[in-house]
Formats: sequence, structure tokens, C-alpha cells
Amino acid sequence: DVDECATNNGGCDNTCTNNDGSFDCTCDVGYVLNGDGLTCDDVNECETGNGGCAQTCTNSDGSFECTCNDGYTLNGDGLACDDINECNTNNGGCEGTCTNNDGSFECSCPVGYALNGDGLNCDDINECDTENGGCAQTCTNNVGSFQCSCDAGYTLNGDGFACDDVDECATLNGGCEQTCTNNDGSFECSCVDGYTLNVDDLNCDGDKFFYLSDIDECATNDGGCEDTCTNNDGSFECSCGVGYTLNGDGFTCDDVDECATNNGDCDQTCTNNDGSFQCSCDAGYTLNGDGLNCDDINECDTANGGCEDICTNNVGSFECSCNPGYTLNGDGLNCDGE
Repeated sequence: DVDECATNNGGCDNTCTNNDGSFDCTCDVGYVLNGDGLTCDDVNECETGNGGCAQTCTNSDGSFECTCNDGYTLNGDGLACDDINECNTNNGGCEGTCTNNDGSFECSCPVGYALNGDGLNCDDINECDTENGGCAQTCTNNVGSFQCSCDAGYTLNGDGFACDDVDECATLNGGCEQTCTNNDGSFECSCVDGYTLNVDDLNCDGDKFFYLSDIDECATNDGGCEDTCTNNDGSFECSCGVGYTLNGDGFTCDDVDECATNNGDCDQTCTNNDGSFQCSCDAGYTLNGDGLNCDDINECDTANGGCEDICTNNVGSFECSCNPGYTLNGDGLNCDGE
């Protein structure tokens, strides 16, 4: 036999294997034997199934390499790409909240802040720059929020935006000795004939012999009060009974929903009624004498709870069981022999 491989590697590009009466050329991994049976051509693994790469496949002479897009890292298998959770490192650089997405991340800011153009930091929103923040009068910007306030003579409405006129005359007649007139955002004192307004704008000076008698407003239609009218010297005042609060109009009475505050101190269920409220208890409980708390009912104290054998009281319920040799019937009360 002639060993063709002994001379110039048999003409093989890679590996020459001598056989009895012949020889074979073979190629290294990453190459395929050319039709001439001697030379080796590079295999482009990326042409078949992207080389098994999840994202980018790059062919090289005799091999290939998988790489991943930004936001991903190559898996240990050299093929798959795993998402990088940027938020795990220094919160992704976000000043506010970092949210990881597949292949990326996103910063966001709490209410009252806007995301800076750098996509990372949070800038305070000056709500007052847009339509005065919705405030009827004064808008004050704070870091991350804003606040509406009102001029003297007004009070901030419950909506936090509007300003309601304060009726100064409703409290101690505005400090006026005689007549108090409420205006929008202010009030004015005046005096009856025979008196002139003092420089303090509250008291009245005049003829000491001029007789001034108080008018009892409560004597006519109860002063317009829905509940109780109390006459004062030069004025009157409406008030409401227990369970009601005086409306902003100074005359009518609104029901107080006691249940809205700490559940009316009820242990379980609070039901608001007109001018009052009532506590009640779930099944298995009875209302305590204080009218607020709920006490467990021991059902076993009455006719053994209806149990044929053993009655066990639980908080808010009870349970029947049977003596040895018996099983509890489907009715949950009686016992059947085994």
C-alpha cells in the first residue's frame, strides 16, 4: 500500500487518513469538504437557524459567535440572551421609580414631578404655572405639590381649590356693637339713627339718652332657624341638636354621619340614621350594654346549642360533635350510630 498521506499530506487541506489502497481527506469542525475531496470550505453556521443564536449570529473562519443587543447579556449556553435588570444596580440611575422592561428599563416620577430630559432625574412640576393650579385665589408651589390659599375674608373650600366668603357677622355679630353687614370677602359695621360709627369701625357713639332696644329675632319664625334659635343682644344665633351640625348658611342643620369617623366606635357594623347612629353585630354575637361592642353568644348555653351530644362554643359560632362510636349527621346537630 502506498501511504499517500506521507507526501504533501495527500493534498488534503486539513486531515489526511491513509486507507488500504486509498486515502481520505477530512475537515476540522466548522469546515466542510469541498467537491474536489481535498480542500475544506468554511461552514457559515449563521445561515442555518441563525446558528441557534437568540439574537445576532456572526460567522467567522471555522466558527461562529452569538452576541446580544443592548439590555441583554449572553447566557452561559452561548446562544440565548438574558434580559439585564438595570434596576438592580443603583436603581438604574433613576431618581424616582425604576421599571425593568424586556431589554430595557424606564424611569418614572411620583405625582408632582416630571421626568427630566435625561430620562433619569425628576423635576418639580410648578402646578401654579398652569391656570393658577386651579386655585380660585392664591396658588403656592411646593416641592412635589402645591397649595391653594385664600385672601382675608375668605376660607378655603373643602375641594381645596375654591374660596368661600366668611360671614364674619355670624360670629359675635362680627364684633359690631349694633348692625353687622356681610360683604363678599369683608364685612361692615353700622349704627342706628342717633349714633355714629366710632373710629374703631366697630362701636357706635351717640346721644346717651337715645334709647336702643334689642330686637328678638327668634320671636319671628324662630329666626329662620331649623332647630334652636338663641337671641343675643343685637343679634341671634342658630344651633342644632345632638347628631346634627349647623350648615354653612347658618340656619339649617345637617345630619352628622357618625359612622364616617372611626366606624362610630362600633365594634362591628355602624348604621347612620338621621340625627343618630346604631351599632349592630354579626350572627353569633350580641350587642353589649355599652351599645358599641359585640359579645360572643355562647349557643351551647341554650338547649346545648341543639346538639345531640357535645356542643363546643367558638367565637361567633359553635360546633356539634359526637361521643365515640357515633358520627355527626348531615344536619350538623344529631349523631348517628356507626
